[in-house]
Amino acid sequence: MSQLLTFVDLFAGCGGGSMALQAAGFTPVAAVEIDEDAAGSYHDNLGLTPITKDIRQVTGDQILKSTDLRPRELTLLVGCPPCQSFTILRRGIQPSAKDRDRNRLPEEYLRMVDELRPRHIAFENVPGLADGCWADHLVALLDRLTAMGYRCVWDLVDAADYGVPQRRRRLVLIGSRVAQPSLPTATHGAPGLEPHATVRQAIGYLPPPLPAGVPAGPTDDPLHRSRRHSDIAVARLRALREGQGRNDLPEHLQLACHRGHKGHYDIYGRMWWDRPAPTLTSGCTNMTKGRFAHPEQDRAITVREAMLLQSFPPGATLRGGVESMSLQIGNAVPCLLAEHIGRTVRSMEEETCRKEIA
Repeated sequence: MSQLLTFVDLFAGCGGGSMALQAAGFTPVAAVEIDEDAAGSYHDNLGLTPITKDIRQVTGDQILKSTDLRPRELTLLVGCPPCQSFTILRRGIQPSAKDRDRNRLPEEYLRMVDELRPRHIAFENVPGLADGCWADHLVALLDRLTAMGYRCVWDLVDAADYGVPQRRRRLVLIGSRVAQPSLPTATHGAPGLEPHATVRQAIGYLPPPLPAGVPAGPTDDPLHRSRRHSDIAVARLRALREGQGRNDLPEHLQLACHRGHKGHYDIYGRMWWDRPAPTLTSGCTNMTKGRFAHPEQDRAITVREAMLLQSFPPGATLRGGVESMSLQIGNAVPCLLAEHIGRTVRSMEEETCRKEIA
C-alpha cells in the first residue's frame, strides 16, 4: 500500500472536488475530464494535467501507467458522472437516446473501480438517481459494487448541512473493500450545530464587480465581472426586492409567456442575504435561468460569487468564456461537502491502517 493518501478523480471538471480532497490530506495522482476548458482549469488549480478524453476511451491500465501505483494500491477513486438525465426535474420522463447514452457513464465508473480496485470509493450524483425511473441504476450500481467486494453506504444529503452557503441536495455514496464505510456527519443546520452559512457570509464582503467590457487591472479579479444585461432586464430587477422573483413583477414588466403561468417562479429572482443560496446550475450567472440575481445590486451574480457560493477556495480560477465557466461551476461538487467526504474516508483509512499494523 502506498504511504500517501492518493486519489484519482473521474469526471474531474475544473477541480473543485479535487482541491477539497487535497485540503483533506489526499494527493491527486490522475484525473479524467473530457471538456478542454474544465481540464485547463483543473491544471491551473491543481498543477496536474487531466487525461482529456472521453472516459470510454480510457483504461485503468492507462491511469496506473501515469502514476507510480499498482492495482489495489490507490487509496480513493472518486467520480460524479454527468447527471442531467438523472435530475429529479425529469422524473418519470422516458429517456431519450442521448439520455440512454449518458446513463451509461456510471457503468464507466464501475469499470474503473473494477480495473483499479481502490481501497475506497466515493460517488456523488443528483437525488433523482435514487428515485423515479432512474432508481434501477442505483440498485444495479450497488449490486455491482457488492459483487466486487465493496461495502457501501449512501444517503441523500444537503450541502448546506456541511457549511456550503447553498441549498444543494445530492446523493453521496461511500464504499470500501478494507473498512466499514460511513458517511460524513452534518456540521450545520440542526439543533446544537452551527447555523447554515449564508449568501451574505459568502459574498457580502466583495466590492462591486467590474463592469462588462472593462479590462481588468492588476489588482482586479477578472472573474468578478458583471454580465451585460438588457435595459428591460435591469428594469425588472429594479422592480424587485431581496427574495422576490418574476411573479412579483408589475404586469407591464412581466413576460407574456409568464402571465398566468404557474411555476418557474425563481426566474429573475433575487437571492436572500441571510439564507443559503438556491442550487447553482449551469446557468448560475444568468438571472433568466433561476434565482441568480444579487440580493441588492441590479445584476446577476458574477462567476466569482458563484464560485464562493459553491465554497470554492477564494484563489481558485477557471478558463473559458462565461458560459463555460458557469457550466464548470454548476457541475462541480461543492468543495466543503467534498472535503467532508475526504475527511471521512481518511478516518476510515487511518483506522484500517492502525488495525493492520496491530
